[in-house]
Amino acid sequence: SSGINAEYGDCCAFFLDYINSESSTMYKRLLLIGDSQTQFGSRPDGWVTTISETFVRQLDITNRGLSGYNTRWYLEHLASIIPVVPTYYFDLAVVWLGCNDAVEPGDRQHVDEKQFSDNLTLIVCHLMNIGLQPSNILLLTPPTVDEDMLAKGSTASGGRSRTLMRRYADIVRYVATTRECQFIDLFQLFQDHEKVSDLFADGLHLTKNGDALVSAAVSEFLAKRVQSGPVLPYWRDLACEA
Repeated sequence: SSGINAEYGDCCAFFLDYINSESSTMYKRLLLIGDSQTQFGSRPDGWVTTISETFVRQLDITNRGLSGYNTRWYLEHLASIIPVVPTYYFDLAVVWLGCNDAVEPGDRQHVDEKQFSDNLTLIVCHLMNIGLQPSNILLLTPPTVDEDMLAKGSTASGGRSRTLMRRYADIVRYVATTRECQFIDLFQLFQDHEKVSDLFADGLHLTKNGDALVSAAVSEFLAKRVQSGPVLPYWRDLACEA
């Protein structure tokens, strides 16, 4: 038993040395914080899947999208989702919250505008506390919604409207500006699309086309912050043994 415990301790020590070594940090580590828009992004053709394929040999991605969550619930569990420990770190983060906060008052997911601003600020500050630079934190606004789809009885309705989404998008812009983070106005990006209905499956959640719009925008942010090309050489470039 003592021999097994000693061996286990040696393995743990080796692992801690490894994760702090240069060989383990060649790949940048990306954290995704969000709700269903982020959780569902890992589906086939989702925006998370697309960026995973695009940066497959350059980036390690952790998806912490939690369907249905607003900033209040996310903040309550933040310490469990992202522990503040020396060996648990990320280089980059994308924060996409607000779609659930921006429902009408009276809905259990609703978070008022001041509280939303405070919650989002605290989440950003937590990321800074674990070592992320503000310039490596990207905030995404809630997109617009398709009100016609929502009016047809979509389960995603929740009293959502373009007007509410715009107000919460403005808050995301404000937090990003005051905290000197990066920012993409998905509300306007979606609103400017030639056919908004092509972007939504139910008025809120995204279709393949909507996911493609998000992945393209996020990829521009990532491409400026990761190594161009694969971290390790292609197999044909490796030396052959004699």
